[in-house]
Parts: sequence; structure tokens; C-alpha cells
Amino acid sequence: MELHEYVPQRILEIVKQNRAHDRDQYGVLPIIIEHEDKHYFYAHYKTSDRYLVIREDGQIPSLKEIEPVIIMAASFVSYSNAFYVIGDQWVKEKTIRNYQRIQRLLDTLEKGLQHRLTEEQRDLLNDFRQTAQTVIDWQRELERLVAEGKKGIEKIRYKVGSIQDRERLDQLQRQSLKCVHEQNQVQLDTYEKRKQLIKSLWKSIPLLNVRLWFAFYELRMHHQRMLNWSKMDAEEIRAMEIVRKRIDGERDPESNQVLKEIKAAVINPR
Repeated sequence: MELHEYVPQRILEIVKQNRAHDRDQYGVLPIIIEHEDKHYFYAHYKTSDRYLVIREDGQIPSLKEIEPVIIMAASFVSYSNAFYVIGDQWVKEKTIRNYQRIQRLLDTLEKGLQHRLTEEQRDLLNDFRQTAQTVIDWQRELERLVAEGKKGIEKIRYKVGSIQDRERLDQLQRQSLKCVHEQNQVQLDTYEKRKQLIKSLWKSIPLLNVRLWFAFYELRMHHQRMLNWSKMDAEEIRAMEIVRKRIDGERDPESNQVLKEIKAAVINPR
């Protein structure tokens, strides 16, 4: 949709008048921000990297008045990115297919070795199967949440976005992060048991049973691709901690820095 189709002409004129120069390209957030029964338009000058918030009545309010508007606008941008960019990447990954494959490999090994498996091996095998199912279940929930988040964005695109919309989208984003966090955590928590199973199966497969050896090597490959603490560096561990805090409702340091930079670049009167 073109800017003039959802932004009143008088607002567009104000945006144009406040360009740093004639070549200063600009865009207006495709969501009208509602705060305390007032409506605001949020413009970004792409070339000069500045921001301007204009009230629906054509006034350019002070920074103090629009600070909540900036937070809401930045949040809506973040949610759109979370569901349409990052969310799409999560959904397009072959997670369910890969973990269903792991379950089939475990079934093949269990059936082929049924008379050779010890009780401990059966328990470890079932634990691995349950780990795969846990990842699958969280992935299905993640895909549902991403779809719901997109619907939430579409509901307010080119329309009014309220604090209730922001709260709902924030909840969906945090729930999505929880899905990914739980998928990661179950891999980390079960690494030692999976490693123990792989090591013990190696000694149980008959030398000439090619089918079981192929299944074993493929299973080991999947196991090695899964998370374990020894492969995680300090930055990855820090990222997991940030995600945990975000799930609990805390704003991450990067978001705080972005808000600080936006406020510094806003040209509304101080």
C-alpha cells in the first residue's frame, strides 16, 4: 500500500517539510499508534537516519509526550521482524521432519536389536525418542504461534495499533521464544544420555548387519548435530540467558540500546 493511502496528506506534507534535505528518503510506520486516546504517525528518515512523531491533529509533540509512542512503535517493528523474518526461518527449518527421522532410526535399531538390548539401553533409547518428540511438540506450537503473530500484525497493519495489541503480540513473541528455548534445553539436558546410548549401541550391532550400521551412523550424525554444552561458546550461553529473561518479560540489552538510539535521533522538540 502506498503511503498516501493510509497516511493523510496533511501528515505527509509535515513529514516532507522536516526532511534534512530534498534527497532525504523517508517511510512511515504502517501502523497508527494509539496512546491515551490520541493517534500518532511514526516517520523514519532513511537517508539522515532521524525520526519524527506527528500527532493526528498535525502537531509535532514534545519528546516527553511521545516516549511511550516510540516504545510502542519500536515494539511493533520488532514483532513484525520476529514473526515475518525470524519466525519464517524457524518454520521453514525441517525440524519436525528431522526429528521424526530420528524416531524412525531409533525404531529400526530397537527392532533390529531387540534380543540384544539391555534394560538400560532400552531406557536410553526411549529417552532419546522422547527427546525427539519433545522437540517436535514445541516446534508445532512454535509454528502455531508464528501464524497467530502474523495475524496479529495484519490486524493492525495500515490501521490503529493499541497498547492491547502490543501486549498481545509481546505475549506471542515471548511464547515463541519459550518454544525455541525448550527445544534447545531438552537437547542440552539429554546430551550425556544420548552419548551413552550411541557408545553402547556401537558394541551391540552385529558386524555384518549393514542395515543397522547405516541406521546407527545416521543416528549418530543427528546426535552430533544436536546441542551440547561443550560446543557452546560464551556468547551463545549469554544469548540463552537473555532469551530466558525475555521470556520472563524483561527487555533485552539490545532493545534498550535501540530505544536509546531512536530517542537520540528523534527531531521532536525536547
